[in-house]
Amino acid sequence: MSTNNLERVLTHPRETVWAAMFAPEAAEYWLGTVASILPEREGAAFCWLYDPGARLPFAYPGRVEKLTRHRRLELVTALYSCDAEVRMTFELSDHGAGHTRLSLRQEGFPDEGHGRFERDGFLHHWDHFLELLGDYLDGTPHSYHTMHKTELGVIPVGAVRGEGLLVQGVALGTPAAGAGVRPGDVIRGARDAAFDSLDDLDAWVESHRPGDTVELLIGERVVPVTLRAKEYAPA
Repeated sequence: MSTNNLERVLTHPRETVWAAMFAPEAAEYWLGTVASILPEREGAAFCWLYDPGARLPFAYPGRVEKLTRHRRLELVTALYSCDAEVRMTFELSDHGAGHTRLSLRQEGFPDEGHGRFERDGFLHHWDHFLELLGDYLDGTPHSYHTMHKTELGVIPVGAVRGEGLLVQGVALGTPAAGAGVRPGDVIRGARDAAFDSLDDLDAWVESHRPGDTVELLIGERVVPVTLRAKEYAPA
């Protein structure tokens, strides 16, 4: 089983950070959810609901395993693409001058199957989520889903170095959908880049402009795709 470890220093006291972790209105910004339920109670069920746009909504359900108020939160959730559970342990500690050190440990990722890809997906997304939590607390909230200006339309599970990224879904009407990319495809990379992580994919998409035609390497196929400007749903 594999683990992830992330850490952020936030310029707010533990009580403020803790409250934002549980508040549904805060989760809309730092987690990108459309709805969330996270009771402040051990043994309670929780759920984060996402609306990815041109496909069906999906949810991450789980339970609150352990809780020490303002200091420690342990959650268990099911992986989206394989039959496994991930334990997420948040630790909050004082970091001087009213600041908080927030650490996150994730464990339980399978070393085989889709779990290898999903580990990268969790690491990638939660690294951004903790950054966005800081933005929210600072009064400058951003949406994770509006960070990019150029669109491919692939929703990945994650990536594995040397293998590429596994496609979880493809948003309808996007360049990837029009080019025939399908769920279950493994994109090894592009003509001008390898996709060893989701950060690689993000950087590659942002290095191109709308209207650029690129070539994806999917198995033995070379798939041309014309990128477009990212479209956002009205708030």
